[in-house]
Amino acid sequence: MAGEAVKALLAKQAITEVIFRYARAIDRMDEALLRSVFHPGARHRHFYEGPSSDPDLPSTPEAPGDFVAFAFGLLGTFSHTHHQLGNTLIELDGTGHANAETYFTAFHRMRPRGDPLAGPGAYDTEMDYLVGGRYIDRFALRDGEWKIIERTGMTDWMRLEPPTSQGFHDIDGDTIGQRAPHDLLYRHPTG
Repeated sequence: MAGEAVKALLAKQAITEVIFRYARAIDRMDEALLRSVFHPGARHRHFYEGPSSDPDLPSTPEAPGDFVAFAFGLLGTFSHTHHQLGNTLIELDGTGHANAETYFTAFHRMRPRGDPLAGPGAYDTEMDYLVGGRYIDRFALRDGEWKIIERTGMTDWMRLEPPTSQGFHDIDGDTIGQRAPHDLLYRHPTG
């Protein structure tokens, strides 16, 4: 009995780490890391519907081949993002599959109109786009690894507002979050 409980705890920890790696990959724009959280054939439904990660699919900005291409196209229109994860409930079904629900709050600093990387819906000034929601995931254990096979992003609330960054630029630049490979994480010996 105790052995089964330990096995379940280890499975839940492995699943939790996949969810955490997803957030890191999104905020650092680490494509290899983002692709690593999905099993082949995974499906996605979060501001996009289709395959989660299939780098062999043809992809254009207008028709991304998979979620990763879609996400990186969209993330490029933001100068910064920050995904904060909250409550996570994981239910193992005993068949090598699990369901997980994870609350998130996401911050996105939109680039202003005139910035060559700004999106088509850019405003005259930078804007802060905040989203609160949940990831509803289906996981599978394959070849000893838990990965996502289906993700649906649920949106519980959204907010768009002008930014306030007073004092932000007084912070040591090396301690301001950046995207891969420039973030301190990638220069750290354990990164």
